[in-house]
Amino acid sequence: MLQKGYRPSIRRLQEDWAFRLRMERLRKKLGPKPPTRITDNSEPWIQNPSSVAEYWEIARSVNALVEKWGPRPTSSSAP
Repeated sequence: MLQKGYRPSIRRLQEDWAFRLRMERLRKKLGPKPPTRITDNSEPWIQNPSSVAEYWEIARSVNALVEKWGPRPTSSSAP
């Protein structure tokens, strides 16, 4: 008994298989993709903080930015 439902045509299956083979060969030819670098326009952070003072400075700058750019209270969320 045949099952009902979507059955792609043989031609469609052949095209999908050929596309997969092309992509696999292209990936092998081009080699591994270099990792993407995340670029942003934010203020520089202290790299590898090593003291409590450096962590405190990061926290202070984050809090200042949140106050500056964070969500503004509305009349429904005011205390």
